[in-house]
Amino acid sequence: MHAMHAAPENPTPHTPDLVERDEALAALGLLLDKSASGRGRIALVHAPLGGGKSKLLHDFLETVDPAEGLVLSATASCPERALPFGVLSQLFQTSQVPQRVRDDMDALFSAMPAREEAVGPATAGLPAETMTTLRKIVLALVDLAENRRLVIGIDNLHEVDAPSLRYLASILPRLRNVSSLVVMTDDTGRRATSDRLRTDLLRQPNLHRIDLGLLTRAGVRRLLTQHLGAAEAARLTAGFAEVSGGNPLVLQHLLSDHRAGLGDDPRAYSRALLNCLFHGEPDLLVVLRALAVLGHDAPPQRLALLAGLDVAAVEGALHALNSAGLVNGTAFRHPTAAADVLDDMPAADHAALRRRAAELLHAESAPAVAVAEQLVAVGHTGPPWAGDVLLEAARDSLSAHRPRRAADYLELAERTGGDDSSRAAVRARLGRLKWQLQPPSAVHSLAPLIEDVSAGRTGTHELLDLLWALSWHGEPDRVHDLLRQAEARWHELDDEDLTALHSVRTWLACAYPAYPGGTPRPPAPAAPYRAPGHQLDPWSTAAALAEDLIRGDATRLAARADAVLHTARPDHHSLWNGEAALLALLCLVYTDSFETATGWCDHLLDEASTRNTPTWSAVFTAVRAETALRAGDLNAASAAARQALDLLQADAWGVALGLPLGTLVLANVRMGRLDQAADLLAEPFPEAMLRSRYGLHYLYARGHYRLATGQARSALADFLQCGKLTRRWALRGTGPVPWRTSAAEAWLKLGKQDQAGLLARDELSRLSPDSHRARGLALRVLAAAAGTAERPRLLEEAVDVIKECDDKFELARTLSDLSQAHKAAGDHGSARRAARRAWPIARASGAETLCREVAPGPPAPVEPADRPARKAPKGGAPAAVATPATPAAAVAALTTRERHVATLAGRGYTNQEIAAQLLITHSTVEQHLTRVFRKLNVKRRQDLP
Repeated sequence: MHAMHAAPENPTPHTPDLVERDEALAALGLLLDKSASGRGRIALVHAPLGGGKSKLLHDFLETVDPAEGLVLSATASCPERALPFGVLSQLFQTSQVPQRVRDDMDALFSAMPAREEAVGPATAGLPAETMTTLRKIVLALVDLAENRRLVIGIDNLHEVDAPSLRYLASILPRLRNVSSLVVMTDDTGRRATSDRLRTDLLRQPNLHRIDLGLLTRAGVRRLLTQHLGAAEAARLTAGFAEVSGGNPLVLQHLLSDHRAGLGDDPRAYSRALLNCLFHGEPDLLVVLRALAVLGHDAPPQRLALLAGLDVAAVEGALHALNSAGLVNGTAFRHPTAAADVLDDMPAADHAALRRRAAELLHAESAPAVAVAEQLVAVGHTGPPWAGDVLLEAARDSLSAHRPRRAADYLELAERTGGDDSSRAAVRARLGRLKWQLQPPSAVHSLAPLIEDVSAGRTGTHELLDLLWALSWHGEPDRVHDLLRQAEARWHELDDEDLTALHSVRTWLACAYPAYPGGTPRPPAPAAPYRAPGHQLDPWSTAAALAEDLIRGDATRLAARADAVLHTARPDHHSLWNGEAALLALLCLVYTDSFETATGWCDHLLDEASTRNTPTWSAVFTAVRAETALRAGDLNAASAAARQALDLLQADAWGVALGLPLGTLVLANVRMGRLDQAADLLAEPFPEAMLRSRYGLHYLYARGHYRLATGQARSALADFLQCGKLTRRWALRGTGPVPWRTSAAEAWLKLGKQDQAGLLARDELSRLSPDSHRARGLALRVLAAAAGTAERPRLLEEAVDVIKECDDKFELARTLSDLSQAHKAAGDHGSARRAARRAWPIARASGAETLCREVAPGPPAPVEPADRPARKAPKGGAPAAVATPATPAAAVAALTTRERHVATLAGRGYTNQEIAAQLLITHSTVEQHLTRVFRKLNVKRRQDLP
């Protein structure tokens, strides 16, 4: 009859969203056709929550031709369950029903007594008054079906009010011999107003059940293709199918959000989930909220206790939710959905639910983390056992490398009560964690920690961590004040505590080398005996490293640093463990142990990543950058320094900002990126940084930027400031930066060779034999200050020394200087060989400016005056200088590359050397020379000049 009654392949040309509903539509169409014979039919469309049964009914009724069928429809809803005859009266509220019939039915339903709500089952005897009313309704329906078929649609049978349900159970059998089709939608997983009446109604022999399942993945793809096209559907199908579970309503929400430009927003799933539940049984929402609180691994018995239901009701609700594809077992289909479900609750209800969950889990002796999660979710600190549970949960979380969650537990534990000392201990632990996660947030906790220390509420270990944190944040004055306060009570301290305080003073002299802070202190106790292999406290370890660094004993320093790194690891027990590892790494870098430092950096970065401590990850990445810089790998240094600064915002670095910032500035200077270096130097930094050891890195880098930009006097001031910072350090060694060598470079730029030579020789006198890099740098500068004849020898020695430390940039720079020195001495062959060695090394280091300096550029034309004049014959004028006989036109005919090859060949370069300098093959050089000889009409290389 209609398009919808055709073969199932194309059942709904006007309803493209009804994917995988072909058979259902075909069945309804067939029943409509059969009803034309005068035999009434009943169809029950069953689907889970959000399964699309309402959509199917609506679209089916839309396809009924008004000329052939009269459509009467009604939609039941939960709010109207209490409205007697609400659904039954809806059937007649349409303009398709004559006005007279509408008025009669309206009057009839209005006059029906309220007692009709409580009538018994359809099989029971009906009162005469009820039979009269029933007869009038049936006759009205039969009259309406006289000239065309009657199509009745009732949506949500499970929500139909009891009186309507009672009358429908009696009306439907009386329409069996009327040309009619009644289509109802239902969800048997949900309780009806009266299960007994619904059972009576569905016992009709002419009833046909149509089940709508969830969409398959192919169905999801077909729907997405209709709306988004094949290519986009192919990309999205897997994700949409997984999140929606094949539920059409959820899928429509996902699709709407995607088409609105919200991307694959998971909140669409949450909205659809709540939409379904608000139209479902109340138990479903209660169970789902309990599930959101307790998590997917909660057993039904625990869910039942929290939800206030029996276990059977919980299992039934979970079955209904799974049948609808709304959950997967006991898990939400997207991790954000649980939070969304709970956010939809009133705040007071949510808090009460969490409190009940915490008490339930605690009573069951659940893991501390599970109980703490409930307490933290709503900030509940009421139970007397809460503090202990939160502290235990924090310990467990740290063991599981979840420091952020541990910090949440400690923050709540601090508010749970207890005595002053207990809260102070919690604050100290929390401050330590906050620094490892985000140092700026730890700054705010320093003031209460200082108060705790001053009031004597904390122990020595908490004091030591506070001193380190204050030092990091550029507060050396505070550090010294607290040290003085602690040392003033020295008679109350044991030897171990006094040793710890003296260790901090030793370390502080290295951290802030120019800081005065030398106040009288009690005598240091003798260091306690430690058996071989006994591990020092981390602050003692850091102090020992600092002392070796100050003394400048490179051999001892490298050995101690490597030994420390076999045991020192950043952890959550003390910030000094990380400081010991950091200082040991830097000591390896300062002693040119680049390979060892790189290996330990990588290892510690893995540790920091495993422990989820971004601050330590950033710090060790900065050391990795400095290591690459000193090894001459400028690209790697720049990338690592930038990564370190990205991992941790600038204000989180404290005075340690000087390390990554100095590395990045100097790498950019050496790569010729002076504009980028200038931008970095314009960034603000803490004033205390320039008084710290990390300030040396920054001043050294800024000095080289100024040197590269013609600001020699300012550069000299920066380098000399590095010297002032370390003036109290021992005479041996070069310290963190070779400032004397760089100051000598600045003196050279100012034309002061004598001062430059003095500084370079002073540097050399302080160095141990294995300080290869610093010795090579000093020799290079000393050569620049020396005479022309002495310069090549010094530079050859510098090259040999620098090769031992594998600094590619400094090696290339020294070879470039050597090439210029040989050239100045007239040794062009040696000059070429040095330049040829320098170029690939400079290129590998990423030093673009240096690379251009040593690479062969367009050769200058060879002037005749470059050739020695012949002696004048006796008694005559000097002989004329020989000039090339080659016409200018022949030279002009050479290509640029041929001119380069010809010039280099005329200067004595071999074909191999020309190939290396011009980055071409040996055979290509031969081909160019063949063409050059032909164009210039020469036969020998000697004729080329």
